[in-house]
Amino acid sequence: MQLLDGARFYRFDAKTRRFVRGEALIVDGGRILSLDARDAGVGVKRVDLGGAVVLPAFADCHVHLTEVGYFLGARDLSGAKSYDEFATAIERVPSESGIVFAGGFDESLWRDERTADARPLERFHAGARAMLVRVDGHSCVVNRSALEWLALDPRSEGIERDAQGLPTGRLALAANWTAQSRFQDALPLAQRREAERRAVDLALSRGALHLHAQLYGFPREQYAREIEALRALPAKLYPKVCEPDPRLAIELGLPFIGGDVFLDGSLGSRTAAMSHPYADDPATCGALHYADDELLRFFSDSESLGIAAGVHAIGDAAIEQCVRTWERVLGGRPPPRGTRHFVEHFECARPEQIEACARMGIHLSMQPLFDAAWGGEGEMYETRLGAERSRTMNALGSAARAGATICGGDDAPVCALDPLAGMQAAIEHHQASEQLTPHEAVTAYTVAAAHLGYAEGQTGNLAPGLAADLVLLDRDPFDGAAFAQCTVLETWHDGRAVYRR
Repeated sequence: MQLLDGARFYRFDAKTRRFVRGEALIVDGGRILSLDARDAGVGVKRVDLGGAVVLPAFADCHVHLTEVGYFLGARDLSGAKSYDEFATAIERVPSESGIVFAGGFDESLWRDERTADARPLERFHAGARAMLVRVDGHSCVVNRSALEWLALDPRSEGIERDAQGLPTGRLALAANWTAQSRFQDALPLAQRREAERRAVDLALSRGALHLHAQLYGFPREQYAREIEALRALPAKLYPKVCEPDPRLAIELGLPFIGGDVFLDGSLGSRTAAMSHPYADDPATCGALHYADDELLRFFSDSESLGIAAGVHAIGDAAIEQCVRTWERVLGGRPPPRGTRHFVEHFECARPEQIEACARMGIHLSMQPLFDAAWGGEGEMYETRLGAERSRTMNALGSAARAGATICGGDDAPVCALDPLAGMQAAIEHHQASEQLTPHEAVTAYTVAAAHLGYAEGQTGNLAPGLAADLVLLDRDPFDGAAFAQCTVLETWHDGRAVYRR
């Protein structure tokens, strides 16, 4: 048994919906016994935390672990701010086992407004199978060697072709997902496992102990092995198997299914399904990936089996398809069995869609860093959608006022795996009406995330009976410090430090 003191301890109070301060924490066997030092008794080991600020360990409700770990160092193209810098970065990408695999480039941030293409791959890596994944994951660039190896069906949707009808190497939609899946399969297993370990080490250094990991593209029989490997890592993993099959969740012993079950694509790649055309490409509104009847079958089966179903929906047309289908399944009311269905991203939602999700208890797994990256005057949202629609994006404040459950994530490696940065983005949203309070921001990355993961009886708060899953900060975001100024000193897993600065 340990008495932790010499710190500010914050627990979430459900009545006030705020974090309240305590002065001590008693931990025994990895669990919290009390927040009152008087309950410690005689002879208990005292641990002085040196003035730290102690919060429940953070969650990231949407993370791609393999890509996070793999796209570090020379494979990270996010620093490129022009085509020339993009080409220079590609020259440095290592080739391993004849494969060049990198990601994170974002042309919407380039100063020269040029477009990524395969020419640097042909120049520097012509002899390897090479792929570069756009920051949002919804498009990629491959070289000729990779195209030959992939042998994509020429009828596949998303193969860009030049005026002569030849593939340019740019892939989107179905062609993109097929190509990425095959590249992932081609990576040696040891490299994938090492990438996942690097990602978890990074997460723990950012205070993120609870990781909702997206799993997709595997043969059905392989998901159990992947989940077993993730759970051997020194974090708490919540595997989101991205298949529209609730019976698979039952086989795997999971209370939820889905996550990146794509109802549409992304705004950056102009594949998110919008009700009106893109401002910078009036020829397209993006596209829905499922027919209404297919989605109805998925949602109905999930609810009848008591399995929470999650989907990826970014554009307002995709969110509308999701909402109207849940209205049919649930009759506009919360699930009678308390099933915690959820929507990932929820970027371009209209007020009536927000209200419907709040009314039906649909959890909203959102990424505040999207606004930090692409919101504001002259940025990607405004370029793609125009000024008026861009101001409606990532409506965190509207969702909070409607009473919806907002769960925080970063969609790493799309954005940095950094909950503190996400909280800062939430309270500094470009639209003042959509800003969260510091208490709401921390709740999204702790208490609400635990509820989404069916783990609120085990973790997510500082309360007797819960696991001693903690993060120690060097300053207090509830007492004037900016989240972005806070440094993670330690991250604890069941009463034991798994990261120390």
